[in-house]
Amino acid sequence: MLQNKYINLLLEFIQRKTTLALIVAVALIITAISTQKWAYRYMNKASNEALIPLNAADSIQNLILNNTLKDSTLKIVTLKKQYLICDKIKSYYRGLGVSYYTNYYAFSICSIIFITLLTIAVFLIANKGWQGSSPVLKSFLLVSIVLSSIYYFLPTVLNNNENLKNNMEKVIVFEKIQTDILSFSNKVSQVDNSKIDSSITSYYERISTNFDFLTTIDNSKLDSEITNLLKSYKPK
Repeated sequence: MLQNKYINLLLEFIQRKTTLALIVAVALIITAISTQKWAYRYMNKASNEALIPLNAADSIQNLILNNTLKDSTLKIVTLKKQYLICDKIKSYYRGLGVSYYTNYYAFSICSIIFITLLTIAVFLIANKGWQGSSPVLKSFLLVSIVLSSIYYFLPTVLNNNENLKNNMEKVIVFEKIQTDILSFSNKVSQVDNSKIDSSITSYYERISTNFDFLTTIDNSKLDSEITNLLKSYKPK
C-alpha cells in the first residue's frame, strides 16, 4: 500500500504542467547535446577517412625523401629535418582545420533542427496566444529560442569559416615547402655547398615566416549579428 501511495504521488507530480514544462526543457537540452556529439563524431570520422589518401601521399613523399637523401652529412640531415618540421606543422594546421570543419557541421545540424522546432513553437503560440498557451508550450518555445540562438551565433563568434580557411591555406603553404625540398633533393648531389646552404636558409625563412597561431575568437561579431537581426524585425 505504501509503495502504491508513492507511485501515485510520483504520477501526480509528473502530470503537473510545471513539471512537464521542466521535462520538455531538459529533453530539448539533452537532444541538443546528443545531436551535437553525434554530428561531431560523424563528420570527424568522415573527415579522417577523406584524409586517408593524403596521409598515404605523405608516406610516399617520406619514402622518396629518404631514398633521395641517403648521405648522413650535416647539410643533408638538416634538409631532412626541415622536411619533417614542415610535416609536423602541416599536420597541426590540418588537425585544426578538421576540428573547425567538424564543429561547423555539428553547429549547422543543430541550428537547422532547433530553428525548425522554434518555427513550430512560434506557429503554435501564434494560434493560442501567449496567455492562452500552456507552460509546456511556453517552455518549448523559450528553450528553442535559446538553443537555436546559441547554435546560430556560435560559428560566427568562433570564426569557424575564417579559421578553417586560414588553417587549410597554411597546410598548402607547408606542403609547397615540402615539395620544394623534395625537388631540391633530386639535384642536391649536383650543386655546390653554397647552393645547399642558401636553400637551407631559404627554407628556414619560409618556415618561420609562415608559422603562426591562427585560432581567433571574435565576440564583436556577436553584436553586429544581433543588431542585424533586430533591424530585420524592425516594424516598417
